[in-house]
Amino acid sequence: METTTSWAYVGAGLRLSMEVLGPEYSLAINSLDTDMKIFLSRDIRGKEGEDLVEKQNAEVGLMPIVSNEENAYGYDVENRHMVQSFLNGKRPEENFSDGVNVTELLMTAYMSADEEKTIKFPPDNLDNYIPKVAKGEWNPKLNK
Repeated sequence: METTTSWAYVGAGLRLSMEVLGPEYSLAINSLDTDMKIFLSRDIRGKEGEDLVEKQNAEVGLMPIVSNEENAYGYDVENRHMVQSFLNGKRPEENFSDGVNVTELLMTAYMSADEEKTIKFPPDNLDNYIPKVAKGEWNPKLNK
């Protein structure tokens, strides 16, 4: 089984895709295989940056339109869970602690890249660490 999200995809829109292949079955889902697509030519006039479609990396060409984006990406379920958690006085499944853990993991990945070696998680000096990219010391053309 393979799943990908837009964070690993360069193209129009927020793409969620999944394929499952088995001996007697297959399943394919792609959130950009929508019921509507629009093509915008280069002759459209408007202020630069006033995009017609959110999450696009271009202002011209073929662009998908997800007609029920909230449902397709699960936002309605996320929102319902948060509201129910607050109403019931319970901590949501995803919370501040999860955000801290993700940030620690990402900062450790930056540290590992800066030091060009595998490091133990979490490293001892993570609280004071500032990645080279944040300090303006990393140049993708020079640091290959």
